[in-house]
Amino acid sequence: MRRSIPLSRGRSLGLISIFLISGFVIAGQDWFLVSMTPNEAAVNLKSFDGYTAYSWVSPMLLVCLAALGTSAISAGAARFISLLVGSISSFALTALAGMGVLNLDLSGVADEIETSTGIAATHGISALDVTIAPMAPAAIAFFAVLGIVFLAASLSQRDWVANSSTAVKKPGKEAVDSISLWDEQR
Repeated sequence: MRRSIPLSRGRSLGLISIFLISGFVIAGQDWFLVSMTPNEAAVNLKSFDGYTAYSWVSPMLLVCLAALGTSAISAGAARFISLLVGSISSFALTALAGMGVLNLDLSGVADEIETSTGIAATHGISALDVTIAPMAPAAIAFFAVLGIVFLAASLSQRDWVANSSTAVKKPGKEAVDSISLWDEQR
């Protein structure tokens, strides 16, 4: 017994587009806040968005965008494979972002942190605090939902109705080709 998720082509591609655009927007928001606490007063030194903290966020989102575009113009096995690539990319993005955020991995912006803390260290401030902004978990959730929608679309794509491009002959009119037209004029 084969089960499929009842998503039409338009609804699937629309949901993927919404979550993909949301992923691009949320990845550009602040994910980490770096601050120091001199004399019990917190001073925000820098904030980092997802694109700055992790250089692989943008390419992974672009792979998902390419998978969306390819699935919109292809049919059959090519559409299934492109939707599957989008799903795998989204889940990989979710896993990588989740591990990076949970481990507070800011190795990609270590030079910027060193520059901002170096200036603060000259003023006697040494305690560094890294805070996860609310947009980081929200982005991870959007990436996960994007992967689920890609997967649901890949499972339901077999039921999508193909567009018919064949011309329908109007009843009552005889087909006229160039040879019969030439014969009539003789």
